[in-house]
Amino acid sequence: MLAIERFFRDHMNFRHMRILVALDDYRNVKRVAAYLNVTQPAVSKTLSGLEAGLGLKLFHRTNRGMEPTMLGASLIRHARDILGQLSEAQTQLREIAENRVSRISLGVLPTASVVIIPQFIARLESIASSTNIRITEGTMDRLLPSLRAGDADFVLGLLPNAPMSAEFRSELLIEDPLAVAVRRGHPLERVKRLSWEDVAQFPLILPPSSATTRLPIDAFLAAEDVTIEARRVETVSTMVVVGAIQHTDSIGFVSNSLGQYFERLGVVTILPIPVPDVQLRLGLIWLADRRYSESHQLVLEILREVCRGLGPAPRSGRNATGG
Repeated sequence: MLAIERFFRDHMNFRHMRILVALDDYRNVKRVAAYLNVTQPAVSKTLSGLEAGLGLKLFHRTNRGMEPTMLGASLIRHARDILGQLSEAQTQLREIAENRVSRISLGVLPTASVVIIPQFIARLESIASSTNIRITEGTMDRLLPSLRAGDADFVLGLLPNAPMSAEFRSELLIEDPLAVAVRRGHPLERVKRLSWEDVAQFPLILPPSSATTRLPIDAFLAAEDVTIEARRVETVSTMVVVGAIQHTDSIGFVSNSLGQYFERLGVVTILPIPVPDVQLRLGLIWLADRRYSESHQLVLEILREVCRGLGPAPRSGRNATGG
């Protein structure tokens, strides 16, 4: 073990790590030499020196090419991480030196785009003028594939109650109750003791059946003996919901924060009838194996701050990770 420690302290360098990773990628000394623009003897000599210095066998030479040993594979994983971090540091230093803009892509649910995102943008612009953020609105069935493909850095969306797939990490930011909204001057505003039987007399505006929130809403309505009539609107569009509420007698289900926002604007009225046990668990989702810059960390901190101002801290804690 002393030989390993001594070699790492005195001799391990950037060239060793590049050759290790390239050998793992190409499994062929000739191809590695061409890739790194060095001679084949130089590659072989570096690998031999590395193995001798560590006192470890890192690669087997087989008919299929160079195969890493278990020890070699372990060292290669760390070499990849180190090279990746160095590359990220290089990029960040260059951006700072050249006063270049950091770019962040955020996918958001419609329910978050009206209340949370404007406050997020205002806060971001006040402290990070060199950050360019691209925001795409969509449903979870479109946002998560976008995250997987690298088109989005984060998704601000609804978190399931069960743990997410191990490929994701997530943080619960706010638990937003569901509210029932109607237009100003709606007949139900005059009902003194409002019940769900009264609500059942009017058309409903609901999320589509594929939406995360639809199942608990259906279960709640069934428990209250409210039949979902054929005369209904199904949409995830916030503006369609609000517009339909304004111009019809339809009843809409919206997040409490969204309902309060439009109520303050004089657009809708929130009916004094609770929807218990239906919480919108809004949080941030990102890829578990992706490295993130300081700009990305700033996004998370600002979203935490904005959501703290909208309601109490989530009961399940601040750091809910999937996996």
